[in-house]
Amino acid sequence: MKIQIFSALAAAAMLLLGCTEKDSQRQDPVIPEESGLPELPADPQPDNLSFDHRIMLLQHTGTYCPNCPRLMSSLKQVAEDKNYSDRYHHVASHSYNEEGDAAYSSAAANISQAFCSGYYPELTFNLTKESTGTSIEPAVIKSKIDELHKESADVGIAAAAAFGNGSMNVNVEIKAAKENLYRIAVWVLEDGIESEQEGASEAWQHTHNNAVRAMAGESLNLRIYGKKTGTLQAGSKHSHGFNIKMEDDWKPEKCKALIIVNAADKDGKYDLVNCAVCPIGSSITYDYK
Repeated sequence: MKIQIFSALAAAAMLLLGCTEKDSQRQDPVIPEESGLPELPADPQPDNLSFDHRIMLLQHTGTYCPNCPRLMSSLKQVAEDKNYSDRYHHVASHSYNEEGDAAYSSAAANISQAFCSGYYPELTFNLTKESTGTSIEPAVIKSKIDELHKESADVGIAAAAAFGNGSMNVNVEIKAAKENLYRIAVWVLEDGIESEQEGASEAWQHTHNNAVRAMAGESLNLRIYGKKTGTLQAGSKHSHGFNIKMEDDWKPEKCKALIIVNAADKDGKYDLVNCAVCPIGSSITYDYK
């Protein structure tokens, strides 16, 4: 199903996707302040540079979308396959309808302007417009995961997240396996959002998980690339903190931080090279192979 989600301004912005460092920046919707950060976990293997790699699956959806439960069912089947569940992180971008969708957010609207073709449901990958198109069966999704997944990631991620003073406070550290210029971004995801889903065939489809609420990190046009680290040599580390204001209707106990690391390619553009999830009140260390 297709809806008109692009205004003339958004359409013009779409022409600027694939931007480089020279492109104009827009204000970060969430301002990092680096205060009240939780302590990072110790690195259990300081000399190890072999990290598990995870790609991002970005689901463009909404509760008024009658065909979206088809993709929900396919994603559930993929997640239940142990051969695939550890190879990606799933994000639900609720941008189809604002009214009546408790999981909708302005962050999701910006994400879909950047990456969604305008057809719902749609599944895109790694902050690009690369998608499975209208083919949303589990086998098609698994095939795309096989294509994009790497045996070892360019960078590892450690993090700690806590809630305090109305904010999600996230401390992030990355360790490079390859020399490059990196950027770090943090998205707030929420689980367990109850909102009636049109076209649902099963009760669980009215509960929405991994819904994007906010994005923190420097922006280039509609894309959130993250805070620049500077060039990191293999084996070197970089840390950055984010204080992300939580809205009153978000439930902190059901929220988590999605940490995204992008790396520069030879043309100065940025590609997602790894991602990790850290629940509030918890920490994650480097996911070594």
